[in-house]
Amino acid sequence: MKKKRILVTIFILIVVAITTKNTFVNTTAKQAEEDQTILYQDVIITALAPTIDKAIDEYYKNVLSYLPGYDSSFIKILNIERPNGNRTSHFIINIEVEPFIGPHITVGKDKISINLSYPGIPEILKFEHVEDHPLPERYKDLYLH
Repeated sequence: MKKKRILVTIFILIVVAITTKNTFVNTTAKQAEEDQTILYQDVIITALAPTIDKAIDEYYKNVLSYLPGYDSSFIKILNIERPNGNRTSHFIINIEVEPFIGPHITVGKDKISINLSYPGIPEILKFEHVEDHPLPERYKDLYLH
């Protein structure tokens, strides 16, 4: 009877060890994949930063006396199209950005379509201001109108 309990205990420990190891490996692989995706998104955003800056500045210079900023955590890459087909160097990148002022107080939500092709400079195809985010009372003096 004692041998049976020991064998059952050993069996349970082995099952737990294998399950835990597989869960850890799957979690680590998933985390690595997510880290890689974030890395690629951050590289794209960094490469497009001057174009994104220009689009945001052009719109908000008529709205606010202080131009808002952004960072990669406030940008979502909606999609990337390759209109000329596989393995060509022409892309249309659609992003959504929430520019902010001060301590990350968002001022709105915008969609920007950017044309990127080799060997060219990225250009803004379309800028769409999707929504306003009202500023807190202490920042209301930044509105131009």
